[in-house]
Amino acid sequence: MNYLSFFRVIAALFLLLLLFDCASRKKEIGDKDLKLVLEYLTEARLAERLNYASEQTIRKDAEILEAACERYQLDKDSVMEQIRIKYPKTYFALVGKNEE
Repeated sequence: MNYLSFFRVIAALFLLLLLFDCASRKKEIGDKDLKLVLEYLTEARLAERLNYASEQTIRKDAEILEAACERYQLDKDSVMEQIRIKYPKTYFALVGKNEE
C-alpha cells in the first residue's frame, strides 16, 4: 500500500517538473524581470573575470544574457527589446554595434 502512494507522489512530482520545464517563455518583460537579468549579467561577468584562468575562455556577454533568459524563463528577443529601449548603451554593447 505504501509503495503505491510513494509511486503516485513521485509521478506527480515528475509531472510538475515536466510542466514547469515545458512552460512557454514570458514575453512581457517588466522592470523587475529586466533588473533580474541585468543583475545576473553583471554578477556572472564579474565572476567570469575573477575566476579566469589562462586555459579557460571567458563567456561573452550575449552568452551570459542567454543563460539569464533561460534561467528566468524569459523570451530573449523581448528582453533585448526592453534593454534597447531602456538602456541603449548596454544594448549596443551587447550586440557589438555603435550607437546610431
